[in-house]
Amino acid sequence: MSCIRAKDIMHPRVSLPAKLKGQELVEKLMCGYPALPVVDDNLVVMGIVSEYDVLRAIKEGRTIHEFSAESLMSCGHAEHEGVCSKPITVAADTPIEEIVDLFCGNSSSLSVLPVVENKKLVGIIGRKNIINALAEKGFWKEHEFKKRV
Repeated sequence: MSCIRAKDIMHPRVSLPAKLKGQELVEKLMCGYPALPVVDDNLVVMGIVSEYDVLRAIKEGRTIHEFSAESLMSCGHAEHEGVCSKPITVAADTPIEEIVDLFCGNSSSLSVLPVVENKKLVGIIGRKNIINALAEKGFWKEHEFKKRV
């Protein structure tokens, strides 16, 4: 598996500007990913906003006019909520095994990982990106499969 790197399976840069508000934020979250990275004006990742974060805001009684990406974002660490100086990200050359470990080891709420180069967002990886990459024909060699069966 280690021949697959983040850059091989990432989706090109998709993000939410930190100041993006309400309706526009919700519309951007209607893409194929359950969460998107929040970036500043220089494309530096500040955090992540998920569908769950929007639902939590609704449960708190906030209207669509009362939140922005910045006010909803989390950093991806299970023990942290809100603004964090080091949101979870991966480098473009991170092996897929490390990416799987991040998804499995942090919390089930981690649904996308921002991919960065020089601290700037270059792409995102969702769990489905990994599953799709591993399901591609020829990933597992037939002789290796037969050894395990």
